[in-house]
Amino acid sequence: MKTPLLAALALLLTALPAHALPAAGVQAEAREMFAKIVSYPSVAGTPAVGQLTDYLAGEFRKAGFAPADIEIVNADGHPGLIVTLRGKSKKPPILFLSHMDVVDAKREQWTSDPYTLTERDGALYGRGTVDNKYGLLTQAQAFIRLKREGFVPDRDLILAFSGDEEVDGISARALAQRLKGAAYALNSDAGGGSHGKDGSTSYAIQAGEKTYASFELTTRNPGGHSSRPRPDNAVYELARVLTRLETYRFPAHWNPVIVQGLQAQLPSLQGPMKEAVSAFIAAPSQQTADAIAAIDPAAFPELRTTCVATMLRGGIVENALANDATATVNCRILPGETVAETRATLARVAADEKLEIKPLGNPLESPLSDLPLEVRAALAKQLPPGTRITPYIEAGATDGLYFRSAGVPTVGVGPLIETEGGNYNYHGIDERVPLSEFNAGLDHYYRLAKALAGGK
Repeated sequence: MKTPLLAALALLLTALPAHALPAAGVQAEAREMFAKIVSYPSVAGTPAVGQLTDYLAGEFRKAGFAPADIEIVNADGHPGLIVTLRGKSKKPPILFLSHMDVVDAKREQWTSDPYTLTERDGALYGRGTVDNKYGLLTQAQAFIRLKREGFVPDRDLILAFSGDEEVDGISARALAQRLKGAAYALNSDAGGGSHGKDGSTSYAIQAGEKTYASFELTTRNPGGHSSRPRPDNAVYELARVLTRLETYRFPAHWNPVIVQGLQAQLPSLQGPMKEAVSAFIAAPSQQTADAIAAIDPAAFPELRTTCVATMLRGGIVENALANDATATVNCRILPGETVAETRATLARVAADEKLEIKPLGNPLESPLSDLPLEVRAALAKQLPPGTRITPYIEAGATDGLYFRSAGVPTVGVGPLIETEGGNYNYHGIDERVPLSEFNAGLDHYYRLAKALAGGK
């Protein structure tokens, strides 16, 4: 699993001085646009996603983009948006990824209306303020500013905004297939920085993410009346299978990205966990990885594939033996391991020859992405002095997995530098972004685009 470029990902970089905050006019315009973006309750599958798509397309037209460079994509009813800033050459384009949809929010649970951007206690509150409408805003604003300035990049720069990242990823799959000839993609929905309590700054780049795959495990028998129990009860057989899966731990796997990602987290650890992680970093092995899991089995899921039962169904009435019983098992599979291998492991651990194991949907395997050297250099120039930059593997999933699966190297380079210990409530009640961090990240993609695509 190791490659020279992946090893290069693990280097710790010293950044050059950062640029000043964006001008007041830029901040004001961004704040106004952010309020509008947040006002759309753009839960995947609702009309608001299409309305937000139309609004954004209109803003790009106002900025001077030609109609031919603004395309609204319909992916089985899920909108997507492609916007192209035309370049001077036919070099493969650079993609900028964000998603327009959010998880739902209930007004009665929030202190203020989740779909009205509200400033309170030095923060901006609203659904999606962090996930992912701030990334959406900063990428959209970067393209609008560059177009107004007459900036012509040395290659095409392309925005690709999806509309159902929080659910099925149908629009992202379609966008990835349309744009699979790109040089690489910069994903706003992953990565980002952290200001430590000790005054240090670190920046994490998402270099990969686990494959999302669910399986249905089903046991069957003839059933019968509940007054005459059978020894081959489908419910009990499934329960025994799940008990075996519960106690199974997939073997640990590691590479330079994982080791350096753990090293970046080391300063925030304490006590036995810090000792265990330090021992693993010094000498990675199954033994040192298992020592981490012995302290907290849920800690550092990037070390191994995980599978867990999430749903159960079986039987139709209370006085009849179930003819079948089914469990849904959700797996998060490490890059470098396959869906087929994971299914085979489930079958082996279940130890039930009659058990049926069916994959759900069409899970995509997502490889690790090498970090383009120019991206690393551009980040180093615009982050605060002394910033430590490290790669990591995401335990969850983003639109990046569809682009990686389509052959487009994708790295998560989010615009926020958060405060260690801060409460941002991603997906939760009263989601918010501190106003100071909102302003500080507005130039993130504007600077990256200029640094990566030259032009004039």
